[in-house]
Amino acid sequence: MRERVCTFGPEESLVGVLTEPDPAKVLPGAPTVVVSNVGLNHHVGPYRLWVELARQLAERGISTLRFDLSGLGDSRPRRAGGPDEFQRAREETRAALDYLEQKKGQRRFVLIGLCSGVDSVHAVTVQDARVVGAAFIDGYTYRTAGYHLRFQFRYLSPRRWSRYLRKRKLPAQLREAGEADEVYTREYPEQARLMEDYGRLLERGVNLCFVFSGGMGLSYNYERQFYEMFSPLKLENRVTYAFYPHADHLFSVPDDRADLLRKLIAWAVGAVPPRALTESRPTG
Repeated sequence: MRERVCTFGPEESLVGVLTEPDPAKVLPGAPTVVVSNVGLNHHVGPYRLWVELARQLAERGISTLRFDLSGLGDSRPRRAGGPDEFQRAREETRAALDYLEQKKGQRRFVLIGLCSGVDSVHAVTVQDARVVGAAFIDGYTYRTAGYHLRFQFRYLSPRRWSRYLRKRKLPAQLREAGEADEVYTREYPEQARLMEDYGRLLERGVNLCFVFSGGMGLSYNYERQFYEMFSPLKLENRVTYAFYPHADHLFSVPDDRADLLRKLIAWAVGAVPPRALTESRPTG
């Protein structure tokens, strides 16, 4: 495995780390995986998630670029008066693809986004034919009848009542802090529009992966909710999907993070053309 720092984008202001496999292990034709910041976390990812992902993918012959968006981590901020943060993220993600195509000759890419990172990953995947795979971790959710039913039944959980009673014993200031509303909200696309996007991506042959955690409890709370959100598309057996109800939003527990990594790596390897996998096997 080889890792090196690279710069690209406007005025070479964006900074990333390119992780490449040993030349003897490279899978011919394998797409390069590209990831960026998760919120304010820089290119290592939450709990070094992107570092672990990049290095494990390198062991399987796949390269990864993990980079910082402008103004975060090691990347310099853009000059004042530029586009909003979501437009910047889209432009800078495309700049990462351009860099890899120009410098490394790569023309096929896999994008992975977590939480707010899903916004730019989705937009670039829809717009850029070079993207052959996209993973959305704790991405867009829409409440269903099944969600509302389970949300109401949550009051029957003994664990929830035990936690509630323990919280009542806390000083008022700490109790109020624990009950605060979400501090970050995002504007989701209309559900019908999102279904159209997914349908077009599947027609294009894009390899899609959807992962949800228990940290999305305010909008997602049961295994089949994903399929029911987009039931007209009949997504079963057409996409990779996983729900980790006991994991938090950033997969901070090592066992949960290991499960997520196994899922993402198996999916990313699945985006490699079958011929490349066959050619990489030893003979004799």
